Amino acid sequence: MIQLRYLAHSSFEIICGNTILVTDPWLDGPAYYNQWHLWPLPVQDYEELKPDIILISHGHEDHLHIKTLKGLSKKAKFFFPFQWRAGVKQYLEHMGFESVTEAVSFKTYAVNDVKITYIGFSLESVIVIEYGDEVVVNINDALNSNHENAVDFILREIRERWPKIDYLLSGWSGASYFPNQIRYPGKDDVEIGRLREQFFANNFCRFTNILKPQVSVPFASGFVLLKKENQWINRIKFSRSRVESYYREYFDGNTDIQFAVPYPGDTMQKGELEKVSVLHGIEEEEQCDMAYRHYAVQTEEVNRVALASDAEVTVLLKKMEHWMNFNKRIYHPKVIADVVFSVRLEDCEMKTYINITSKDNVLRVCLGNEPLAERRLLIHSSAKKLLYALGKVWGGDVLTIGYGLTIDVYDQLTLEKNLDIVCVRLITRYPMARQDLMKFPLRAFKFYTYNPRLTNLWLKQKVVLKPFVNKYPYNERDHWLNYNKCDLCAVCKMPELDLKAYA
Repeated sequence: MIQLRYLAHSSFEIICGNTILVTDPWLDGPAYYNQWHLWPLPVQDYEELKPDIILISHGHEDHLHIKTLKGLSKKAKFFFPFQWRAGVKQYLEHMGFESVTEAVSFKTYAVNDVKITYIGFSLESVIVIEYGDEVVVNINDALNSNHENAVDFILREIRERWPKIDYLLSGWSGASYFPNQIRYPGKDDVEIGRLREQFFANNFCRFTNILKPQVSVPFASGFVLLKKENQWINRIKFSRSRVESYYREYFDGNTDIQFAVPYPGDTMQKGELEKVSVLHGIEEEEQCDMAYRHYAVQTEEVNRVALASDAEVTVLLKKMEHWMNFNKRIYHPKVIADVVFSVRLEDCEMKTYINITSKDNVLRVCLGNEPLAERRLLIHSSAKKLLYALGKVWGGDVLTIGYGLTIDVYDQLTLEKNLDIVCVRLITRYPMARQDLMKFPLRAFKFYTYNPRLTNLWLKQKVVLKPFVNKYPYNERDHWLNYNKCDLCAVCKMPELDLKAYA
């Protein structure tokens, strides 16, 4: 019999007989350059976890959290999805893990009497766990805002392969800068933020309606933002306590599906939720206030501006120009021709703007006291965060997932061309698929042959539609910034609600 215990954020302890699994453990310390802090707090005994198996869905820091992993047994069998990019297995082995498996999509692995199957798309994955006649499907946040074609394909495959699902675990809330950190004339940030949270909740219910589990469990994102200008984002979440009423009203009023809303420490067995956490009796608004009280010292630290030195700014300018001209190969020259923007450095007293222009497919940077008059957009961040983002292979996550920037966009054409995506990608570092595929051709071939249908979809987006940023499959981001509430609900196929009642 399977027993689940919710640990925090995206992490569960799953006990299958004598075998203990832990999923995506972020249980100790902040993430994303001290911008994300765990809330609700993790179980107090997380240091005593003794997993036989560690399952990681993907490489984002809140799922592959190095500080937490360092405290777990290195004898645990470690699973990570096989990806086109090499290096993760070697890194984990260097950390001391003795058995690291890069799990191939749709291949089932047996450990003791537990079966594990990964279903991956690009760099994310769904994990299916089987023990006896029980099945746990852990979607985590792999499908929350992914491409509709890929999501529908994966859901069909899961439904066909596992028609009986006991527990469906799925992310519930948003976790990136879009659309909350993009400012646009006429945009109501709070209203759009609430609608975006409804979008994730609606997707959770859609997944539930398709897969028909016995128990559906909304969880994550379990973090709080402490920076003053971002604290409003913590208060616009779509309440998990409303999941059953929402599902019954807008999906299936006669459903037999049970909905379990766990807090850290709560357990589930035989489809029943045992409530251990005191947070069940506390309104979510008060829980936000509790988080700020708990993190009072950290809040003061996060909101204290440490000025960047002239030397740091000089290094930043050189790195930005280098990496922008390296990263430009991702985009068609027609896209790069539109790159005219400014970056405001919030941790500099003088010459606080970096101005970026493009001429003959070459990008140039210049430090100034004023932003470019002809700029297409203005990015607000700090020199220290930008340096950090350019110093690591996955450094861009600090700015995007970590809420390390805000962007002022001024006109409709900039929205339609998704130039915020282009400009942010140019000034950050991420692995470049084409480079890795050429460096490791055999691995690339294996990645393709293991999952050709989803890989074809991914390649078409990356290669065939290079001049049309993020336009395939259906992913028109601009409607989140310039549509009214009624039109946005219609295009996203959501009911129009009084969202304050669901906060």
